[in-house]
Amino acid sequence: MSFFDTIVLDIILTLFPIICVLIIKANLINKSKISTKVLIDIANFTSLFLLIKYCDKNNAYMILLVNMPFVISILHNRKIASIIILIALIIFNAYLGINLSFIIGEYIVYLITFIILNKKKVSINSVLLSFISIKGFFLTIYEYYILSNSNFLTIIKVFVSLTIFYLIGLLIINIINMVNNTMNLNQSLKQLEKEKELKNGLFKITHETKNPIAVCKGYLQMMEYSDLNKVKKYNTIIESELNRALDIMDNFSEYTKIKINPDIMDLDYLLTETIKSMSSIFKHKNIDVNYENIDEVFINGDYERLKQVFINILKNSSEAISNKGFIGITLKTNKKYAIVEIKDNGCGMSEEELKKMSQLFYSSKEKGCGIGVALSKEIISLHRGSLRYKSVVGEYTKAIIKLPL
Repeated sequence: MSFFDTIVLDIILTLFPIICVLIIKANLINKSKISTKVLIDIANFTSLFLLIKYCDKNNAYMILLVNMPFVISILHNRKIASIIILIALIIFNAYLGINLSFIIGEYIVYLITFIILNKKKVSINSVLLSFISIKGFFLTIYEYYILSNSNFLTIIKVFVSLTIFYLIGLLIINIINMVNNTMNLNQSLKQLEKEKELKNGLFKITHETKNPIAVCKGYLQMMEYSDLNKVKKYNTIIESELNRALDIMDNFSEYTKIKINPDIMDLDYLLTETIKSMSSIFKHKNIDVNYENIDEVFINGDYERLKQVFINILKNSSEAISNKGFIGITLKTNKKYAIVEIKDNGCGMSEEELKKMSQLFYSSKEKGCGIGVALSKEIISLHRGSLRYKSVVGEYTKAIIKLPL
């Protein structure tokens, strides 16, 4: 086998196991708890076995890459693995007929050097250069004084072998670091995704509990304690809204991912009850509400979730009106859908605001958290329906909800 062929084979035998192991680790990042260092040990043992078995054993400079697993183990502070590989290398060199004292002396120098460098916490580049310097020194002594091989071609081969060792060492270290950085990045992204879900859940539950509390506040402000009929009527509504707020808090875990429990329900009844529950808010802001409806419209939906949607939309409409405004609500059907249109004569929105309003955490309101529209769209989408808006600045905003009959 030629010098070039041997070098190529040694490079392949060195790189192939560690690349395979790191690819496996990268693909099992979310499924395996095996540490990268353990996998590097496996790769080093595999490389050592392949190099010992298949490298050209006739020339000392041709087996230089056999030492790479030892260097990689040292660089990753794998003490037990380093000792095992060191013993294997001493036995292998002795098998090749190299003087045992010479071999032991060489590897003792490596160990002492690596211990000193480790305490000084020098760079990987310095460690590789130190190994190459020591190896070059011992290889020169072996070739010139033991084998009496002093031709110029031998010098070239030794230099090429040492250069290749250095470059392959840098390549392996960079591959390992690249895989580790990628895995750390993936773990960080996974953690950020969990935090994002939790944050979204917190925003959603905060937003949704504000609505029933706002309704309760409105009725408390309107309460006339001298009128017992009103007190009983308002207490019933306040109790209902507080129960809804408690249900939202009890179901906090569901707010990281919205779920619906659909059942046959009357959409007209839902709209009527929603308008009633918000009447205190409309009265407080002098808003006239006109509801044009047809008789019973049955859909397959989640009553509480859809109530959230309509409360969100009506609340946004009331907040868009400064004072003495109007909200028109219509319920109609076609062959496939129930269609609810909610139109207010508030401040309206620009085209840019319309495009952004469905984005999570975007809000045109000073104290808005940007959850309502995104949450409403998500709920309507789970009902296989649609929610879209039309608006003209300074004139109106219209929400159009379609739900399958």
